[in-house]
Amino acid sequence: MTVFEVDSRLAFTSGAIAAVVVVFGAVACAIAAVLVPLSGFTFLFTLSAIALLALAIWLGYQTYQLTRINYTLDRNAFIIRWGALREIVPMSDVQRVILADEIADDLRLLRLPLPGWWFGVGSHPALGKIRFYATEPPEQQLIVITSGCSYAISPYDAEAFLDALRIRLEMRPTQNVTYSRLLPGFANWRIWRDRTALVLLFLAIGLNLALFGMSATRFPAAPAQIALHFDAGGSADRLGEKSQLFVPPVLGLLTLAVSLIFGLVLYGKGERLAAFMLWGGSAATQLLFFVAALTLGFSLPS
Repeated sequence: MTVFEVDSRLAFTSGAIAAVVVVFGAVACAIAAVLVPLSGFTFLFTLSAIALLALAIWLGYQTYQLTRINYTLDRNAFIIRWGALREIVPMSDVQRVILADEIADDLRLLRLPLPGWWFGVGSHPALGKIRFYATEPPEQQLIVITSGCSYAISPYDAEAFLDALRIRLEMRPTQNVTYSRLLPGFANWRIWRDRTALVLLFLAIGLNLALFGMSATRFPAAPAQIALHFDAGGSADRLGEKSQLFVPPVLGLLTLAVSLIFGLVLYGKGERLAAFMLWGGSAATQLLFFVAALTLGFSLPS
């Protein structure tokens, strides 16, 4: 078994810098959300801070992955280690290896434009799907072609890798290896592949965000006192502070949090229908709160 290292210093550095820059952006948005008068801009700044923080976490995780990457060759398998991910390719499936520079003009890969970040799923008109596990540009990559997929890699010592691969292909495998792609634990959660669950969750979350956005947008124009309830004749019989505009979205958020937690517990136990009912009920509740927020926001006393 021979292990080939990857020079990931440039990729790690660019990823770490990008993560820090994004964190500063998130902090700046959070500060702006606190400093500006409560309005739709407050909502936008807060939402931007949350989104940037999530991006920073993702960048940090991907950068950490770069500290543990290599390629391994033995007589029976070609193994790619990319952080917590393992891609085990049977040597019997390997057809040939080519220089990516020969087909670089037709390679397609949607990636972050960071130096050294050449990883993800791409394609080529002739080769089809290509999984990129490289830290160098295509001019310095090798493409291992198999019967099912191709792999773009960038071993530090490309010549040694080519020699070792050639020897192992000539030797023939001694045992059958099954292709497998081993992902980190959280990536194997069934919910990521359950379209119904994701639609219900995104719907409930999206409606709650819309609730907060609408309340924040209406807040500056609202008078100090707003109508909270109307009698049978349509006259306001109960007034309250305009901060009451945020009661529906806050209640909606609490409902969402409870349904999300209990739904995930039920889903993990295999009770998918019960989880769907909880999440669907949460989405419907957000709609009811949306109507309530509209009533508070637009039915203002003159």
